Amino acid sequence: MEPSKPLALPQDPPIVGRLLKGTAFFVDQSGYMLTARHAVEHCARIVIAKEQHRVQARIIALSAKYDLALIKVSKTLGLAAVFPRTATASANEMVFANAYDALPRMRDSGVLANSRVDHDGSEPGHLIIDSPVTHGASGAPVLDKRGLVQGVISRRTRLDRVLAVGLAETKAFLAANGVHFEQDDRPQVSPFTPSAERAASISAHVTCLTN
Repeated sequence: MEPSKPLALPQDPPIVGRLLKGTAFFVDQSGYMLTARHAVEHCARIVIAKEQHRVQARIIALSAKYDLALIKVSKTLGLAAVFPRTATASANEMVFANAYDALPRMRDSGVLANSRVDHDGSEPGHLIIDSPVTHGASGAPVLDKRGLVQGVISRRTRLDRVLAVGLAETKAFLAANGVHFEQDDRPQVSPFTPSAERAASISAHVTCLTN
């Protein structure tokens, strides 16, 4: 088994210094966002990009136990995520996750799912999925067929296996930091809406400048 790998993408462009690129998503209507802790915790500056918008974000809280970070921009761009009130993803359920930068080319594909929930319970507090996601997906939401968030992408443990912070742990982190997120077990998308469309509506690209 290869060692666990974070899914934030490092680059070394000239002048600006080292970059980490990942994904974040909005969790309320006032600009709060979730992403992976490792994607933003050592940043000198955090930039959120969504369509034509470029805004700076600041860190509000980092989870001590899980790979989660709460960040804030001045306003929500697009829609905020909705979390299940009670219904959690079960073994073998098909879900969807991908990096924000990959979503535009998938929006017209009709794809409803690209990952599968594994039954392995070896990582408490995490959702284990068999998934093709790679660099840039750190912090991306894991969406079920109803368009509800079931977890937050953390890292890859094998070529085709990815860990996401689980639903209960994610909601507890938000609640502990005073974020009033929406919960609803009803579908947020039609049965034929491509999952990439829903993901794109709540997500954004996050860039961490480390120096």
